[in-house]
Amino acid sequence: MTQPYIGAAIRRKEDRRFLTGTGQFVDDVKLPHMVHAAVVRSPHAHAKVLNIDASAAQRMDGVIAVFTYRDIEDMVMPRPIPLRNRSYPGIERFQQYPLAHYKVRYAGEPVAVVIAATRYLAEDALDGVVVTYDPLPAIVDVWQSMQDDVLLFEEHGTNVAYEFASSLGDAGQAFRQAAYTRKERFRCHRHTANPLETRGLVAAYRAGRQELTVWGETKVPHFNRGVLAAMLEMPEHRIHFIEPDVGGGFGVRGEFYPENFLIPFAAMQVGRPVKWIEDRLEHLISANHSREHVCELEVAAQSDGTLLGLRAKIYGALGGYARTHGAFVPISTAALLTGPYRIPNYEWEVKCLLTNKVGMGTFSAPGRYESCFFRERMLDMMAADLGIDPAELRLKNLIPPSAMPYEVGRTRPEDYVITYDSGDYPALLKKSLELIDYERLKSMGGQLQDGKYHGIGTACFVKSTGTGIPYEGARVMVSGPDQVAVYLGVATLGQGHETVMAQICADGLGVPLDYVSVYHGNTDFMPYGGGTSASRVTTLGGNAVYGAAQQVREKSCASVPSISMLSPAILSLRRGRSTAPGARPASRY
Repeated sequence: MTQPYIGAAIRRKEDRRFLTGTGQFVDDVKLPHMVHAAVVRSPHAHAKVLNIDASAAQRMDGVIAVFTYRDIEDMVMPRPIPLRNRSYPGIERFQQYPLAHYKVRYAGEPVAVVIAATRYLAEDALDGVVVTYDPLPAIVDVWQSMQDDVLLFEEHGTNVAYEFASSLGDAGQAFRQAAYTRKERFRCHRHTANPLETRGLVAAYRAGRQELTVWGETKVPHFNRGVLAAMLEMPEHRIHFIEPDVGGGFGVRGEFYPENFLIPFAAMQVGRPVKWIEDRLEHLISANHSREHVCELEVAAQSDGTLLGLRAKIYGALGGYARTHGAFVPISTAALLTGPYRIPNYEWEVKCLLTNKVGMGTFSAPGRYESCFFRERMLDMMAADLGIDPAELRLKNLIPPSAMPYEVGRTRPEDYVITYDSGDYPALLKKSLELIDYERLKSMGGQLQDGKYHGIGTACFVKSTGTGIPYEGARVMVSGPDQVAVYLGVATLGQGHETVMAQICADGLGVPLDYVSVYHGNTDFMPYGGGTSASRVTTLGGNAVYGAAQQVREKSCASVPSISMLSPAILSLRRGRSTAPGARPASRY
């Protein structure tokens, strides 16, 4: 291998178009006869919908159509938006429909959609849709939710969407034997993500071919295509998703939201392309929120700081509905709570609770963020109580390399055991402390120097990669001299996949990086794909690219003997040419 591109500092291939203003985002998609959508949203967190009168809006200049739940019902069988991550028993009862029917369960919930000649006219027409509400008491936290005095879904008789309890070892015995125990209540407040580009969609339907094209789908386009096909009652192969350039995601973008059905549905009904671009206020009150958890955590330890056990009660605020991730974040919070530490006894209970807020999604490190905060904060309190340095306490309890592979146990409802295969966690922490000069920084704690207060904190966690759907695909094709095309099934939200996959392909194929062009963002490129989430693209998609490149390489070497009489066993590829020891290049890509 003459050019080790993997691991090298490479200028990002995709940045040229961004720096020169030639990128194309979803709002740059402009089609002939295109019209625009605006969404009527509930001003109430919890209310009955008594009546929707759209007659005034329908009479306004430029208004083409107004759609409510009843209009959807007249065209297709209304279906709730399904879960994408692990459907646990009973949670499917609390899924969201694209438009509210008889009740709204969070402020910002879509009630109707207006289609008009321009975005301005569509926005003006929102005031012409008169919705009569009967406001109800709002549930704003997990404690209110558990009282069940006010129910979001009266027909189900509870606000508990899902609950799970289990244990490893004997936590009760550990607490009885412990010289030290402490109990605390921690809270992660509600977050949302704010990418520079808000969500948006353009949908166009060709009635003659009965084909639908949607621009703006990101993150999990193949999954979303399947969901849309089912909801529109049309074959999946007649739907084409195209992902333009994307201005950031952070977990909030790309899930199947109500608008992901409403805009294609509207395009099919009005017979013209429809565009919807979310404004910032809409983003804050309708796109997924996350992180809101309360954890009641107990720790048991010996007097020297050796951890004996944990007990946890985790309450996750799902919002008004179980959105595409369902109970995944609260379940993951519990599953990851022991982290990289040897904790032989662990008992936990998880409750996923409905509240009158926007639904919960997954942002970067779902469950890991929350569990790390809960656990590491408790360890700091424990260190202070016992008079032990926080770093020393962690070094004492980190799983040693001699214990690897280390079986954490079955910490999720699914019937599988989590195992850490390898690692030297104590050595990693020691090296980190050495690199930052921990003792010097610790001595500066709380001091004001150079106009800044100084402090230091320590935290440890285990990061998994390549999780989620366990497959990914890629195509590598030599399209001409010095030309290699890579086609991906994954989406990109700004991570730099075009550069990374070109590096992997160039090394796997043995060609210069400049030969490689990477194409993604179209469900026609690959029939299936698992999407961009859970740190899986380089692990799974990258291996697919490398494997495809290796197959092309082998075919190339196998074709040379018929021309040069050389054995494939002695051939290698350098700078895109097949070569053998002492021989001139035999062929090139």
